[in-house]
Amino acid sequence: MMFVMKLSIIIPALNEAKYIEASIQALLNQSVPRKNFEIIVVDNGSKDKTKEVSKKAGADKVVTEKQKGTNIARQRGVEESEGNILVFLDADCVPPPDWLQKIEKLLKQEDVAAVSGPYDYGFKGVKLLLEKFYEYVLMVHLDTTFYILFGRRAGQIMGGNFAAPRKTIEKIGGLPPLTFDGDDSTTAMMIARNVGKVLFTTQLEVKSSPRRFEKRGLLKVTARYAYFYIKSFFSVPGK
Repeated sequence: MMFVMKLSIIIPALNEAKYIEASIQALLNQSVPRKNFEIIVVDNGSKDKTKEVSKKAGADKVVTEKQKGTNIARQRGVEESEGNILVFLDADCVPPPDWLQKIEKLLKQEDVAAVSGPYDYGFKGVKLLLEKFYEYVLMVHLDTTFYILFGRRAGQIMGGNFAAPRKTIEKIGGLPPLTFDGDDSTTAMMIARNVGKVLFTTQLEVKSSPRRFEKRGLLKVTARYAYFYIKSFFSVPGK
């Protein structure tokens, strides 16, 4: 009987030579047997040594996608992959050793079409409190709240920390070809309204770089994410 790869981890990358080695190393240290998953890095036009670092670190495939965009790169990874569970990780994210094991377990729940979890940015003080309230309270209960208020299904996905069976991505016609803003929220709404429940759980927390917040500011970035979430909620068809 031919062996079928269970999991495909897809990492979109644009000038990530500084971060991606740690991400791949964390995947190589997973509790799930290495033979059960593949690591695919999709280089999205890097000018640094992202490709070389990825290959040396242990990626199974390093492919190039010239058209810029996070979801465009992720979808290229889907097309290159073999697994029946698709796992998406950002190049600056470091998952704990039981991350893949938990993903497999959570996706076995009835009616769960996709799973996602929060980021740990390493904040301290007030920033840490705001982060935990946003990701551990708002994000976890947002779908239920919006359904009560508006009667439409919703979902939450962190684009660099989510997973779904291949059939889920196929049922929505592939990942929506968005460049960055709204890519994760649009994906979540499409899955929730066309396939099944999007489970956002704190069990799947991964460490992530706070660089976007350091560059643009915590409130500005959070407000931008909130804007695109609301925009996706009202613009994606379905109930």
